[in-house]
Amino acid sequence: MREEIRSQARDCWDSVYRRQISQQLYQEFQGEYAFPRAVCRSLSELFESYLDLYFGSKRKEGEIIFHGVSKEIPPGVKIEEMKLIPVRLTLYSPEDCQCISQKELLRKRILRLTGEAFHQGVLLTQPDLSVLLGESLRTIIRHIRELEKEGEVVLTRGRWKDIGPGTSHKKRIVELYLKGYEYTEISRRTKHSSEAILRYIKDFARVLILKEEGYGEKEIRLISGLSERVLREYLELIREYDQEEYSERLDQLREIYRKKRKVKEIQRKKTRKGSVRSRRSKR
Repeated sequence: MREEIRSQARDCWDSVYRRQISQQLYQEFQGEYAFPRAVCRSLSELFESYLDLYFGSKRKEGEIIFHGVSKEIPPGVKIEEMKLIPVRLTLYSPEDCQCISQKELLRKRILRLTGEAFHQGVLLTQPDLSVLLGESLRTIIRHIRELEKEGEVVLTRGRWKDIGPGTSHKKRIVELYLKGYEYTEISRRTKHSSEAILRYIKDFARVLILKEEGYGEKEIRLISGLSERVLREYLELIREYDQEEYSERLDQLREIYRKKRKVKEIQRKKTRKGSVRSRRSKR
């Protein structure tokens, strides 16, 4: 049934797909010169490669230039003081013709635009997406929430900088780890480096151990240096995932943090011994 719907969608969008440069060249070679299909395909690909080689610096079909806020800008900066960066975004891609519904298409574009902007140093806002996609802000927010419930990470400024209500990217990364995802998959889904993922997981492990050792929320916050919001999210994760199903990952975290503390204790002891010896030698 789903394949039937997908086939119908392809037929409906075929006219859009045929307006690509490669398809126009293909039709021209076949219609005007009666070349065989294989020759038409090879020639259209060759011409397209030359266009990309000599005019690759220019915008490609379906692309626009958009000025967005640099991802280095912290929260609280006034709009007029924000550094804007021009980025190239793909509003339309041939892959869009594979979508079987408006909902699927919109979600695909939200993920594509935010991902492209992020890799060029920009974090789009929800209003940015509303303008770019011609949808109401409420519709954009609803689809982003649905995507996040399905495990996708939408790289908007609000989510990345933990501005406003909603789940922080740190919580989502730790949650994926607890669910059994490996670092490479988490990195692919969240667009975070392995170093950043490891840092968040270590912070969570510290909170886990401190809570199990009987420290209160205020004490954990002072020791860990985490914000109140992130700490609250980590404590929520501990309550939610303290089950047999996730015990293996939690045990791994406990072991990692305890080993780390042992190494620090050994280093402190060595430092103390070295300082005592230096004092004795001076005497």
